[in-house]
Amino acid sequence: MGAYVGVTALKDGKGVMTSFRYVDGASVQPSDDEVKKLRPAE
Repeated sequence: MGAYVGVTALKDGKGVMTSFRYVDGASVQPSDDEVKKLRPAE
């Protein structure tokens, strides 16, 4: 799951997003091995 990242501004009294781009969630998530290192052992 990704997200749109950008700058917000007011236009006609309403919030709008300007200069936005889509960031794919897979490109910012840690690898499975890194997650395993960060989790406590059970």
